[in-house]
Amino acid sequence: MESIVGQRVEKHVIKPGNSHYSLLAEFCHLSKNLYNHANYEVRQRFFKEGEWLRYPELDKLLKADREFPDYASMPTAQCAQQTLRILDRNWKSFMNSRRDWKEHGEKYRGVPGMPRYLKKDGYFQLVLTNQNCRLKGGGLKFPKAFRGFCLRTTFTRRPDFLSFQQVRIIPHRNRIVIEVVYNIRIMREKPDNG
Repeated sequence: MESIVGQRVEKHVIKPGNSHYSLLAEFCHLSKNLYNHANYEVRQRFFKEGEWLRYPELDKLLKADREFPDYASMPTAQCAQQTLRILDRNWKSFMNSRRDWKEHGEKYRGVPGMPRYLKKDGYFQLVLTNQNCRLKGGGLKFPKAFRGFCLRTTFTRRPDFLSFQQVRIIPHRNRIVIEVVYNIRIMREKPDNG
């Protein structure tokens, strides 16, 4: 039998009664601030010079920005980088749609719109990589900025568990959903050769 790698997600719901809810919500708000600030920079470059400000240059620019410390206010530098990578993927999708629209306009209802700003009082997902969070004693240990927040997980007990990938903290109306992404080994049977 041959094995391939598959991804799975374990979800945890954090409700407002949880002692860490407000801290996680604040981090999601900071992620939204960084997303909007970065989107502003990309849009301005696009309008003024017709160029797309890509992730490496954007990361360098915002890391050095002392006037608006949105990047520095994130819980970790990797969290800030993940937010910028999401924005870069959104712009890549926009640019591909725009290119396709120019060639095949009949497929579209209108001109594809560029990534929009998020609501001022809104929230955006926060992504932590396996560099930030550590598996320890059947749970996930978060960085110091999370003030002792940890999660009990069950995926490490799976016999097909391979590796932990990332944590996505996703705000919803009145709760926060934490998605823990991990890899498993999937055994694939060889076809019957008769």
